[in-house]
Amino acid sequence: MPVTTQRVDYQNPDDCRDLICMLSEYAKHEMGHDPPELDRLPQRLAGFSTAFSILAYEEGLQRPVGLINCFFGFSTFKSRRLVNIHDVIVTETHRGQGVSAVLLKAVQQVADEHDCCRLTLEVYTDNPSAIRAYRKYGFTRDPEHPDVDVWFLRKTLE
Repeated sequence: MPVTTQRVDYQNPDDCRDLICMLSEYAKHEMGHDPPELDRLPQRLAGFSTAFSILAYEEGLQRPVGLINCFFGFSTFKSRRLVNIHDVIVTETHRGQGVSAVLLKAVQQVADEHDCCRLTLEVYTDNPSAIRAYRKYGFTRDPEHPDVDVWFLRKTLE
């Protein structure tokens, strides 16, 4: 299955439609409903200078089969940029077919172009298929702290 990728142009209505389509599918699976103001997401990402997104398309299909949303960050220890992968979404019909690897490769190309020192992401331990996909692509637990479980904490602000 040949899969191509393209970086999302947050000003392009077709790209925005496809981004919203993919995120909607993901949200309905994870939350049971679309997040509020999903239609405004591309505009908000466009205003966030460190954001970038990449869509994946199967050759011959008119709709996307994958999406990855990322943000540039900074490593103070390395004094270089990094890329944090925030969302990795593959349509249910295309899971297990290498779409996430194609998306991750596209992200790595962007990271290389910007002289980034690493890619980071968070994954829930109850998602073994995602963990396998990330490991297959070369992601590992923090090699400096291999036996430490990291807690990702959050505080909701109104």
